[in-house]
Amino acid sequence: MDDFNFGNDFPDEPEPDWDSPFFERKQHLLIALFPERDVQAAIEKHREDWLWPKGHYFPPSPRMHLTLHCFADQNSAVEKRLREELARVPMQVMNLVLNSSRTWRKIAVAQSAEHKDLRALHANIGRAMQKAGIATRRSSFTPHITIARQAEGAAYPMSLPPIPWRVRKFLLVRSFTSHPVEHQVLATYEADEEDDV
Repeated sequence: MDDFNFGNDFPDEPEPDWDSPFFERKQHLLIALFPERDVQAAIEKHREDWLWPKGHYFPPSPRMHLTLHCFADQNSAVEKRLREELARVPMQVMNLVLNSSRTWRKIAVAQSAEHKDLRALHANIGRAMQKAGIATRRSSFTPHITIARQAEGAAYPMSLPPIPWRVRKFLLVRSFTSHPVEHQVLATYEADEEDDV
């Protein structure tokens, strides 16, 4: 199988594994980028090129996202302050590219190419959270979209044909991880303008 990779390369702190018995929250908040249908479709096509282990499953495409920050649910007063601070975060249209994929422990991910404005957005949102009274994690930021779970032992293609992704907004979402699993959109923050970056 020269055309596939096996392995579980992962950064210091990948996205929390919601299937882990150590992760007990039933709901939490996300600030994230959600790909449009064309990007979802490209990811779905890419997943067809993998060799998946028995028991794997795919997150529903509308719930796939690139997490900017993930943290515990907040009371209504803090959530209100957070929404106000996030409204002050500058948001520009970004042309991201998903250009690699791999497995991390039990999840499979598609990763974004380096983009300075994505890093800036992550940092600016972190500062907005702090102003709202929410502590931020000091872990490194490794932009990615989880494309499958229970994927330990999956074989992934040697390359991912680049998937262009035009990002025009970020969302504040309440995510429910117990049945029924769902994302409840609390606020949407649109780009200031349509200039390419």
